[in-house]
Amino acid sequence: MKCLFCESEDIEFTCEKCGSSFCINHMATTEQWECKKHNVKYSKAKAAETSYRCTVIEDSKCPECSSLLQLDKLSSGQYYLQCTNCSWNSYLKTPGLFFASKEKLAREANRYDLIDGFKLCGKKLSHYEGKEICPKCFLDLLKRSSITNFSTITSSFNIQESQMVKLVEKYLDEERIYGIIDKKNKMFYYIPQELKENLLAKFNDEGIIKVSDIAMMLDMSSEIALKVIYKLISQFQIKGSFSLDKKTYYTQKYITSTTIEEINEEGRIGLKELADEFNIPKDLMKSFCVNLMRTKEISAFFADRGNEIITSKQIYSEIQNYADKHGKFELKKLADELKIAVELARRSLHDLIKNGKVKGIFTQRREFITEQHLEKRIKELAKAYRTMPLKELSNRIGVTESSIEEILAQLIGKGEIDGYIDMAKKLFVAYSVSSVRQYSPAKEAHKQVTKQEDDIEVVREYDFVGGQVRFKVVVRNNSGMAINNVKVVLDAPSSYQIKEPMINIPVIESGNSRGVDFYIEPKECGISNISGTVIYKNAKGEQNSIPVRKKEVQIKCPLVCNSLSTIEDCQTAISSLPNDARAFLIADLDPRLAFRAAIRALKNFETSMITSHEDAQKEKGYKAEAWFCAEAKVTGGRIITRIFVSESNQSLEVRVWCANPGQLTGFLAKVIEILFEEINIIRKIRADEREKTIDVMAITQNLAEISDYCMLKWKALNIRNKLHDTFVRLRKILGDDNPILGRIEYWLTVLNKYEKDESISDEDAQKLGDDVEKFKNVLARSIKL
Repeated sequence: MKCLFCESEDIEFTCEKCGSSFCINHMATTEQWECKKHNVKYSKAKAAETSYRCTVIEDSKCPECSSLLQLDKLSSGQYYLQCTNCSWNSYLKTPGLFFASKEKLAREANRYDLIDGFKLCGKKLSHYEGKEICPKCFLDLLKRSSITNFSTITSSFNIQESQMVKLVEKYLDEERIYGIIDKKNKMFYYIPQELKENLLAKFNDEGIIKVSDIAMMLDMSSEIALKVIYKLISQFQIKGSFSLDKKTYYTQKYITSTTIEEINEEGRIGLKELADEFNIPKDLMKSFCVNLMRTKEISAFFADRGNEIITSKQIYSEIQNYADKHGKFELKKLADELKIAVELARRSLHDLIKNGKVKGIFTQRREFITEQHLEKRIKELAKAYRTMPLKELSNRIGVTESSIEEILAQLIGKGEIDGYIDMAKKLFVAYSVSSVRQYSPAKEAHKQVTKQEDDIEVVREYDFVGGQVRFKVVVRNNSGMAINNVKVVLDAPSSYQIKEPMINIPVIESGNSRGVDFYIEPKECGISNISGTVIYKNAKGEQNSIPVRKKEVQIKCPLVCNSLSTIEDCQTAISSLPNDARAFLIADLDPRLAFRAAIRALKNFETSMITSHEDAQKEKGYKAEAWFCAEAKVTGGRIITRIFVSESNQSLEVRVWCANPGQLTGFLAKVIEILFEEINIIRKIRADEREKTIDVMAITQNLAEISDYCMLKWKALNIRNKLHDTFVRLRKILGDDNPILGRIEYWLTVLNKYEKDESISDEDAQKLGDDVEKFKNVLARSIKL
């Protein structure tokens, strides 16, 4: 005969009615044992295990609730501490104390100030007789009907109502049955597995759950149906919100998808209007919108003092309409009209200017004037005065003299003003002004054919900065007149990524020069030629171009191999090595995920992790640091990398030390490229999966570090700490029955035998290293890392 629940052959109870057998751990009984001194109750199985003696430890204190602790024992035979009041225990929680001997447990618990001495209560437990109940018959009765009265259950098994409720709650916790206990009306509502799956499918597929529909589906009152919904969203962590009248539940996925669609369709919409669609609080809707903007699922901003939300596209459209209507305006008036912040108005206007959708310049009076309005104003002044110093014209309009020169040159070149600019006297002379804008394709073509050579010189050079190539182009105007509308266009092969292939220079005066910097990201190693073209207009409005001579740029391949160095070796080496770094803002990312993304990026190379440290103090925020070391396969020499994440600064920094500048830039650029891929993956992770993702990444990182530590014959205590963290995270993901956990428990017991600063032996290091590789293979199949 075997136990129906665990197939144990140590049978304690056999039901005469159904013939089912159960071990002492799974039999149902109202029998109880209690320590009257501490009011701690024991089940029949636990009392027998403790020889009917109280195991509460005197002078002990729970780190979470300060209650007394008691000694408990795992099925593997190891001892640990458990709180008599809350759920804390030293097996699953920090500091992770469980040992094969009570003496070792007592020594470590004293060291962490959990106990003072190790004095057990030891008092004999008081016995309260009870009735033995068949769990199968009890569950069959509950499953017989969708609704069962408490009186029916208590009379069927002749037990008290409190004892019956306790048994039902136990089987609900063990997930042997699913349902709701209605203590007010003294009813139990049974929900079959098929009906439970239908309810979950309704959450996932529809996203909108009405309490009345659930009540009708389960044939129960709305009050109990509401409890069913509460239970499901709590157990399965279904993110969302109830309506204010508690009649409807909306999942977060439904709210966000509907909100995104509504915002993109309307362009500008009030938060109150959005909240009223779901009948949820306005502040909650604002929180959803903040998350959507933070994760960049919508490109939008708050307007009207946080009462509206407006998309970037709508802002651009309204700014364009405002600019067409007014021509010249102050940024504050624009911001007031659009009900947005002045800085947002300024930034959006800059984007439109940069993309060529709005043409104009900012005046010295903190105003913006469109190109069309500026040309109209200049033509009005030129028509009225005919001759005017450039300085006076500049003061009247409120723009710089160089801008006036550029616009005048364009108007003269297009034939809208018949005149010239006397650069020696800084004087503008107009003979006649056309009342309409003119454009002659034939005339422009003639100018392109008959353009004259100007004395313009172009030089170029490059260097390495932050894992990028900085390509500098300088345009020198050696001619006797100013040139305007200068465009520097860079031509780079596909092995480089360029954010801005063209940079504009409004005007370069005679005898002056202007330089521009292009920052290009190498995607492949090798030797490439980078060139370009400089396009400009001279004072006569003629457009000319000058080629930028080719420049050879070499990027060394980031081929590296493992280097078994210590942190002391690395600290000494970096003092004499050049370095470069890239830093990123990670305000929209969980810093723990960002840290592990950087580690995964480095693990794409054959580089060894020397050390890592994480600090999660509440006052200072999360901080983490990791060091890696490798050797260049081709050129030789060390490549040392440091990753640093700071939650308080909201930043992630990757710094590389290497003797060869080309190798340094190539390696850093490749790391950043992979890091961006890892971060993009993280951004797609749903909020309800982030904790599991952090655990999976931490397990992968821990196993990699343990493998490196074994090769270095590191301190056994450091290895044990990493292994215990892996053990705790694996329990959450894989459950208690996975065979990996048993093997890890064995190694934790072995490592406990080492002293504080003692290094792991060669034999244990070899065996543990082999086991870690097996752990990786099993994990890859179990949790699909």
